[in-house]
Amino acid sequence: MVIIRGNSRLSLLLHTGFVALAYFAGAKLGLAYAVVGGAVSLVWPSSGIALVALLVLGFAVAPGIAIGSVLANLSVGVPLPVAAVIGLGATVAALTAATLLNRVARFRITLDRIKDVIVFIVLAATVSTAVSALIGATALLGGGLVPVTEYSAAILKWWLGDMMGVLVLAPPLLGLLTYPNPVRSAKHAVEACGLTVATLWVSYLIFGATELAGHGYYPAALAIFPFTIWAALRFDHLGTSLSTLIVSIVAIWGTTHGTGPFAAEAPVDSLVRWCAFANVVAVTGLLLVAAHAQEQHIHRLLRASHIELERRVRHRTEDLEKANLELKHEMARRRLLEGEVIRIGDQQQRHIGRELHDGLGQHLTSLGLYCATLNQKLQTHGHPAAADAAAIVGLVKQASLMTRKIAHGLDPVAMESGGLTSALHGLAETTRLSGIDCKLRIASNVDLPDPPMQINLYRAAQEAVSNALKYSQGRHIWIDLERVGGMQRLSISDDGVGVGLDQMERASGLGLHNLRHRASLLGGSCTVTRNASGGTTVAISYPIPERPGHARELV
Repeated sequence: MVIIRGNSRLSLLLHTGFVALAYFAGAKLGLAYAVVGGAVSLVWPSSGIALVALLVLGFAVAPGIAIGSVLANLSVGVPLPVAAVIGLGATVAALTAATLLNRVARFRITLDRIKDVIVFIVLAATVSTAVSALIGATALLGGGLVPVTEYSAAILKWWLGDMMGVLVLAPPLLGLLTYPNPVRSAKHAVEACGLTVATLWVSYLIFGATELAGHGYYPAALAIFPFTIWAALRFDHLGTSLSTLIVSIVAIWGTTHGTGPFAAEAPVDSLVRWCAFANVVAVTGLLLVAAHAQEQHIHRLLRASHIELERRVRHRTEDLEKANLELKHEMARRRLLEGEVIRIGDQQQRHIGRELHDGLGQHLTSLGLYCATLNQKLQTHGHPAAADAAAIVGLVKQASLMTRKIAHGLDPVAMESGGLTSALHGLAETTRLSGIDCKLRIASNVDLPDPPMQINLYRAAQEAVSNALKYSQGRHIWIDLERVGGMQRLSISDDGVGVGLDQMERASGLGLHNLRHRASLLGGSCTVTRNASGGTTVAISYPIPERPGHARELV
């Protein structure tokens, strides 16, 4: 409930006086159409005014309802005791309606929920007005203004009049207080004017034009409903309520002048018929506009949810893109770090290889020469230890050969002089020294990468050949460097028993991981497959270098 709060008794007095004046004005309008005892009217706007006053201003202004009712009834000659009871009944009815709506039904005066419309119709327009009708008709009966034979009819007519006031007048008043102007643009204003003119014109044709309006032809009144639906769908609560009010005013005017489908021989019967129709129109409009408002509310909620979902998806996408970018940077840093580790490892291997070649290798060579000289001297003197000296010379030569072999594996000197082709030649020759036939085949259309990448290819080939020697138990090894489609491919194949992925992972320390990482540094990939005829093929595929190098072919 919306309450206008005052800070003084003067504010409350002004509000109460305003309510009394408004109720009195509405009652005078209704009493102009009194049909029973001078106080029962089928047109009673004051019931709607009283309900709106309590819902908006609060219960404190209830005395204004009683004062306005008493004064209005006294003005038409109703005795004071009867007028006082009627005023009490009007106040009790309005208080009953406001109490039931606020404290029982949790009513919202915006009438934008079907639940609120239903409780408004049942509690305010039906139940509370029955209280007023019962008290008022009983007061007229007790005051001798209504005979016993018309008591039931007086209750029914009083009830219909109050119900009409609540259903027809209360909604537009609440709409004026709670809703902004429903016209949102110049085009909408033109449409509103068109609706108003059309409603007035059709209402006049139905209820006012004597040459067109047929007496008792009730279906003619149904022509009003399209305009009620138009108002509900396009102009919300305020437009619908005002449209219903316009129809009611024109219908009252026509019916009281004896025209329209509800006109009958007796004016009372005419107003009863019209009152029932007006209540139906009002209820239809209220329910339709509430359903439309709920649909719009759900649409707004869905739209807001959609916008929120898009916002969250956008933020989540930005977070994922940021995380992906950070991951790419981290992968790039890791690749650089791993490349640096491999580069340092290669440098250390080459350093160790040179130390073996230049240091230990030279010492073994000097030792071999010294032992050979000693052997010659012992043979010259026929010393029995000459045979042992000859054996030592052979062992020293073997040690020197092994040292050069290890040094060459750690530091492929041919890489510096002849590039990858010469280094692979040396790898094939070294492999043959192990008793395994090794063939190197390099296609003429191969473009070699930069020297650092050539070292990666050589180390990968060296790793794969080493694994084949250890695990394949084959008799032949093939080293191929060729183009396959838009890629270049270095493959090492054997005709042995075949090496599985698990064996490759365990082989040579880092095994397959080392091969795959060297392939990734080239922007390619590494695969291990079993050959159809037996054996294993380790292949590294990488993009064709942008800057071509030199190629050789070995037959």
